[in-house]
Amino acid sequence: MSLTRVAYVLAVGLVLAGLVHIGSLLGVPRFATQGPFERLAELGPEWRFIALADEGDAANLLPFRDPAFVTAACRYDLTDGPIAVEAVLPSTYGAISVHNRTGQPFYALTDRAAADGRVRLTILAQDDVAAAEQEDLAEERPKIRIASPTMTGFVLVRLFVAGESARPAMRDLAAAATCAKTTASPPPSSEADPAPVSP
Repeated sequence: MSLTRVAYVLAVGLVLAGLVHIGSLLGVPRFATQGPFERLAELGPEWRFIALADEGDAANLLPFRDPAFVTAACRYDLTDGPIAVEAVLPSTYGAISVHNRTGQPFYALTDRAAADGRVRLTILAQDDVAAAEQEDLAEERPKIRIASPTMTGFVLVRLFVAGESARPAMRDLAAAATCAKTTASPPPSSEADPAPVSP
């Protein structure tokens, strides 16, 4: 290869490296000033699950996206009381995880823990746990109660996509999960121990 050719290849490589570097620098302020909770606000309001896009900027609102899964997110605020979460987790593999405001997961479970393929849980503020243990409501209530370390956070439902033809159905199923305020606290029971979360 001639010296001219080598110089040309090196020049192109340097230009591409510079563009990548500039692009990453431009993206730093957004990720430095906005945590996962703030970035998910771009999807829509709190109290509802919204499926993340499979491609484009909206697909990268959260780090470490796995294209083999569809993901739906719901932001929550416990200022006005606990929230009830319900989701269907198919046996092909589904998982639900609860995260604090900065994105750190503090509870997770998979379809293996789902009764009849459905998971129901309640998320409470730390200060509400003692009061919840004093209540004895007659109607059926979630059997899993989780104390959130922060007043705000988000819940993720992640469903494995066995094939591209199944992706639309999995997106709809993930988005059909519910995440709503509840006026009733869950029944007395032992505190749910956080399940191990893979890094």
